[in-house]
Amino acid sequence: MVHFSVTPLALAGSLAYPVIAAPGPSNEAWKNKALSPAERAEALLPTLKWTEKIAQLGGIRRLLDPNSSFNRTVYDALYPLQHGILSYGSQLNPAEKVLPFANKVRWEQMQNGKIPYITVTDSVNSIYVPGGTLFPATLSLSTSWDLDLYGQVTGAIRDENMALGTHWVLSPELDVAKDPRYGRVGETYGEDVYLVGEFAAQYVRTMEEKDKNGFIKVATTVKHFLYGLGAGGINTASMAGGTNHLYNDLALPYIRVLKENPASIMVSYSSVDRVPMSINKQLLQGMLRSEMGFEGLLMSDAMAIPHLHTQSLVASSLKDAATKALRAGLQLELAPQQPAAFPTLVNSSDDQEIVRLVDEAVKQHLIIKFATGMFDLPLPTMNDLKKVLRSSKHLDVNRKASRESIVLLQNKNNFLPKSKISKVALLGPMADILNPGSYAPSTSARPLYGRTLKGSLEAALGAKNVKYVKGVDIAFVRDSDSEGIQAAVAAAKEAGLAIVAVGSLSVYSLDPNAGERTDGEFFTHASLGFPGSQQQLLDAVLDAGVPTIVVLSGGQSFVLNNSTMRADAILHMFLAGEFTADSAVEIIQGKVNPSGKLTVTMPQADGALPVYYDFLPSDAQGGVSFIQTPNVCATYDYNFPCLKRGYAPMPFGYGLSYTSFDLSAPKITRKGDTVSILVTVVNTGSVTGKEVVQVYQRLANSEIELPNKRLIRFQKVEVKPGQSKVVDFSIPKNDLGYYNNAKYQVESGEYIFWTGSSSKLTDLKNATITL
Repeated sequence: MVHFSVTPLALAGSLAYPVIAAPGPSNEAWKNKALSPAERAEALLPTLKWTEKIAQLGGIRRLLDPNSSFNRTVYDALYPLQHGILSYGSQLNPAEKVLPFANKVRWEQMQNGKIPYITVTDSVNSIYVPGGTLFPATLSLSTSWDLDLYGQVTGAIRDENMALGTHWVLSPELDVAKDPRYGRVGETYGEDVYLVGEFAAQYVRTMEEKDKNGFIKVATTVKHFLYGLGAGGINTASMAGGTNHLYNDLALPYIRVLKENPASIMVSYSSVDRVPMSINKQLLQGMLRSEMGFEGLLMSDAMAIPHLHTQSLVASSLKDAATKALRAGLQLELAPQQPAAFPTLVNSSDDQEIVRLVDEAVKQHLIIKFATGMFDLPLPTMNDLKKVLRSSKHLDVNRKASRESIVLLQNKNNFLPKSKISKVALLGPMADILNPGSYAPSTSARPLYGRTLKGSLEAALGAKNVKYVKGVDIAFVRDSDSEGIQAAVAAAKEAGLAIVAVGSLSVYSLDPNAGERTDGEFFTHASLGFPGSQQQLLDAVLDAGVPTIVVLSGGQSFVLNNSTMRADAILHMFLAGEFTADSAVEIIQGKVNPSGKLTVTMPQADGALPVYYDFLPSDAQGGVSFIQTPNVCATYDYNFPCLKRGYAPMPFGYGLSYTSFDLSAPKITRKGDTVSILVTVVNTGSVTGKEVVQVYQRLANSEIELPNKRLIRFQKVEVKPGQSKVVDFSIPKNDLGYYNNAKYQVESGEYIFWTGSSSKLTDLKNATITL
């Protein structure tokens, strides 16, 4: 293990990359900045040797070990056939230590006349390593239902990535969270295809904004094509096919986002109709390329190509896997572990089809490098890093996003807010945890920035007024749990008010509490209740009759049983940023009026799945008409509790406020081929608040079965007490269509539109129009 001796030049990073030594004047066109990225790539490609081309198909995925050390031996072994992309490695290495190493490696690459690295990292809450602004995770940000605010968050993350030298991120995630058992729900935007598409489009549009020189600031990777209903909610599981299902339930967000021209798409681990996506030529070439018009780069997920040989058993060797994946359309391999697959293609230079496909793949990679300025821009400097990371502007955006992303699920008899709290018992294993998600660069127990709920309450009330008792562990069940629960109950009785923090932990694999993870990638939920003995702790406190506020934490929805629903108030923080706990305390005290809305439905029971709001009419009640008898349960439906489709207590779009709103029925008019919908929102309460006006629609009768309703527009508005605002939605008729056997069609007929504050039927008013 050796450490770089970083020169002042590398640290300063003030010079442009040195010029690559080209064979001759006739091959120098790639240096011409007046040419397009595609033209420059075309000019450079013929100058590359076969081994250089193969090397562009992969890269160094773990530059640094967790202690910020550089393993030169491993680097040198990988380098000859893997030097297209560069990733930093451990999420625990701080930005100020990562930048000099990354600059040094990139500088050496260029000094040796090689094609420059481009740094590729995940970027869910922030930059990939500590030191940046830590925002709430994706699902949490979607519960704000505020696209403009999300654009500000994305802009801050983009600028901090650029300051670190990252010009390609592995986001956004377009997986549609239809199964709450899926461990990566916290990385998604929720269960609705329209909302997922709009948030992801905002991400791509903001990240790929052009700088003053016309370079893309940060290239994006839309992922994971296609995923949404893996068997059992398992991360790498297979999915059913069905053309209408694929197009209408999974592909719609991609169709929306492709209008923003994302640089790349990552293919999912899943098999669709028993064909692994990494070799699914029909969907990659036929659907994505030919029908949907995607022209960017296609990459694998981490180790997905080797999995064809070791897991799916559809390839006889690594080289067979690489060959099949390349022929299906994959052009870049993410391989954080060894052995990688694409380097085995080095011995295929006599196969003309392989040569042609490699040339196409390398060209796509070069286009991204030229488009992001990797050949032309100077290295980032430490001064850039210090100036941009955690700027006051970014922190202000973070505070606002955190306040608007928390969802108030229950508030019996207006129990909250509590402006005057003299003493409180803070109980539960999630109370002194910052729970940011498995791709966040933060530890749960001792976060570099931000506070846990315990820290935030102590800051607001004074440490002496907060009695903290952990009670039980997050996931482990111990013989001592009864003693911990008794201590928690005693503290609650003494204080007269309890805040119980429960949930599931989602953190990085090297986090000190990683042994208690039950949420995140590789963690599928067999139960949607609270892990370990947390339910017993909560039950005991509620049994004691102490007024109780429940604070949920985790990147998932939970089953809130009848016992839990005895709580006076329930908040869901989902996956936290550095200001999430502060925001929760502000909401409890009434300094902030909650305005978050669910983007995933809270299930009624573990077995009552699926639970998403946009079910098909025939899935409503197992034979009992959903429209005619919505409160009746057939004897062969889920019992007990009875599954009431469309009447889930806490469905998609649901969230409470400290004020009340009255939303008018939709007023619908037609202007040519555009439908205009007017909704009047009146704040009938006593405090200023924000309401999300949601518009749903369906065609009364269609050629194929369509969802009972689907989201088509939404807007968040702030309204003062007694004030009214008119929200105007314009919807082109073309937006009302659907896919039938892979063909988009817009039918004439009667359309039903619902408007309201959630997807629950009792929260909606409707009107119809014939188009």
